[in-house]
Amino acid sequence: MVQLRMGSLELQVDDKGAVASLTDVESGKYYNAAAAKSSLLRIAVNGMSEEPDACHYDENSGIITLGFGNSGTQVEVAVTDKKSYMTLEVIRIVGADPDVLLWGPYATSIQGEIGESVGVVHDGDYAIGIQVLNEKTIGGCPIDYLTEFADYPYPDAKMAFDVSAAWPIAGGSLLQAYARNRLKEGKRTVWGIPEISVSPLSGSDAELVGTGIALFGCSVERVLETIEAIELGEGLPHPTIGGIWGKTSPAANQSYLITDFSESTMKDAVAYTKQAGLGYVYHPEPFANWGHFELKPSLFPHGDEGMKICVDEAEREGVAVGLHTLTNFTTLNDPYVTPVPDPRLQKVGTSILTASVDEAATEIEVKDPEPFIVNLYRRTIAIDGELIEYDAVSGSAPWVLLGCRRGANGTAASSHDSGSEVGRLWDHPYDVFFPNMELQDEYSDRLAELFRRTGLKQISYDGLEGVYAAGHEDYAINRFVKRIYDGWEHEVINDASIVVTNYLWHVHTRFNWGEPWGAATREGQLEWRLHNQRYFARNFIPPMLGWFLIRSASDKFQATAPDEIEWVLSKAAGFGAGFALVADMPVLKRNGNIDELFTLVREWETARRMQAFTAEQRERLQDPKGDWHLEPTGEDGWNLYPVDISNVLECNPEELQPGQPGGADWAFYNRYAEQPLRFCMQVRPSYGNEKGLVKRPTFYAYGSYMAFETDVCADQYLVCDGDNLGKIYDKNWNLIKTVQASAEPLIVKSGGQSLSFSCKFEGDPKPSVAVKLFTRGAPELVGSR
Repeated sequence: MVQLRMGSLELQVDDKGAVASLTDVESGKYYNAAAAKSSLLRIAVNGMSEEPDACHYDENSGIITLGFGNSGTQVEVAVTDKKSYMTLEVIRIVGADPDVLLWGPYATSIQGEIGESVGVVHDGDYAIGIQVLNEKTIGGCPIDYLTEFADYPYPDAKMAFDVSAAWPIAGGSLLQAYARNRLKEGKRTVWGIPEISVSPLSGSDAELVGTGIALFGCSVERVLETIEAIELGEGLPHPTIGGIWGKTSPAANQSYLITDFSESTMKDAVAYTKQAGLGYVYHPEPFANWGHFELKPSLFPHGDEGMKICVDEAEREGVAVGLHTLTNFTTLNDPYVTPVPDPRLQKVGTSILTASVDEAATEIEVKDPEPFIVNLYRRTIAIDGELIEYDAVSGSAPWVLLGCRRGANGTAASSHDSGSEVGRLWDHPYDVFFPNMELQDEYSDRLAELFRRTGLKQISYDGLEGVYAAGHEDYAINRFVKRIYDGWEHEVINDASIVVTNYLWHVHTRFNWGEPWGAATREGQLEWRLHNQRYFARNFIPPMLGWFLIRSASDKFQATAPDEIEWVLSKAAGFGAGFALVADMPVLKRNGNIDELFTLVREWETARRMQAFTAEQRERLQDPKGDWHLEPTGEDGWNLYPVDISNVLECNPEELQPGQPGGADWAFYNRYAEQPLRFCMQVRPSYGNEKGLVKRPTFYAYGSYMAFETDVCADQYLVCDGDNLGKIYDKNWNLIKTVQASAEPLIVKSGGQSLSFSCKFEGDPKPSVAVKLFTRGAPELVGSR
């Protein structure tokens, strides 16, 4: 029996290479999964998975030799005790040439938190973890060698079984990793399409020798401490923010402003960022193309140097700059595509011409139809330096590409000889192609150069799934991101569009998922955002809430109001999460309440970063149905008010009887103590008549009334905040005027009551009125500044 120590965990391996026990030596508790069998490692040869049947350990050299009798293979594994963890590395393979090497899976009895990305499982007290030690080792199990546990349901998982370093099973959990022999050409499932030819790679990363993992066991409180020791001890990526490890830095999940700044507007963008109390400003679409990643001349006429000028200008004001990219998505206007396509664009497959074609031919005969019938978005082929689009493939031999459009994407139509290679390009609904692994390295180098040259300090790898087109699974993603990480030479906050492998857990600072497009602020991907918080917690990732849009008024949405922003800010405070605010420069200049919105952001974010909220307050703030208001109390702290916002109360002249005065009676419930009336009244145009208006809006309660002797036009708001003043705003919250009510503010009592409203409607057709009532509970103190 081989006994191996990894922190406080002892792993015993029997004479056949099976894991006999997992024991916490400090507590004496066993963590074996009784119903599951584990091997130290397995191999796959010619598509068949094989467990070891012999195991020998040389204590002097620290080498375990595993024998695989079916294939006649021996695998030598170097074992090193690093006190708080243990490393295992394959140093020699003799006999057969395996296709895949699979570490474990190691079955444990832990059923609590399963960190599928970080590779850690724990029960609240004790944790067991796996960490891959290099790019070629992937946390998970390849889909063509799934174990008997593969289909165990895990509805809360962010990833599939094949790319999860940890996974639950009946009665416990798995820890797993693998490496693939990439020296071999093969056919694999790529983007869900089976039997795609995958080209071999060269170099040490393509070999199985050198794949390695670290295993450890420790208390939950020491998980991050142990992983940091592994990063430092094994030369893994160890990014810092302000000199502090990114996974523990309080700056890791700071919020930021997303806006389309330019060389000419950078000063304004920085001013807005500082006004909101934020430290990062981020460009959503800076590139004229993806591939060469050339900056838009309209925004950055001086190219990279212009971006550097922007970065330097921001740095002088204490603001860092970042940008967004679509990773390896390659736009059709990129020089890698036109006017001469790069031969290293990734292909679904290739065939040869069985007949020559001239530059005008619209039908092209090929030997093998398979690559050309794969269902993608576009149908584009490359022959020499020409791109050709086609409509369909003939139904029988001879196989002919039909409806060919020559010289696509600005390439030159030309004649091609019989026997010439013809390749089908991978594409995507974004109207892009993808590079192969060699060309992908150039993309990484360009992005690294841009960051190194300009001093940019934040990036999001959107569309990272595009790297899968090369067919090399998550190794391709590891390689893409790590190459950039190695090249930028300074601290950069970075995230990704997908949860990637255990290896890139070390590189990525965080993940900021949740998009605002096409939905109201309180609704946009809400379940997804909340779901993410659970994922972040079990994977020891700094929490983020995603992107939120500051809107101007449109046909579908009203301009963003303060209560919407405070809803976002309260959820961020509750989860201790950062977020991004998205607002194009025209919106920032058009909306009249930007100062108010950014003041709220500054106060809430200051309190969040200071950890001023108690645990009990944070738990209440997390409720997606709850609204809150925060007010500073000077230098000592803030007052936090619970807020109740009524449903929209409507007064519509179309529903009135002939001769009936314009008015409505609304049932209303105040769950808090009695207080002055707070309301927001909107005048909504009917059938597009923007010339409609209401005169003398008046509110009645308990025999008293307050009237506003004014006109409120369509697409305007009348707002009263518990006093006798009414503020009239346009549809983008620009203040038009302030009017005084005829009386002191109405008092709404605690509990159920009736509130009446009247006005005179004018216009043809007449507008309608929509009112929201705001009530506040007693304030409670938040922190101390």
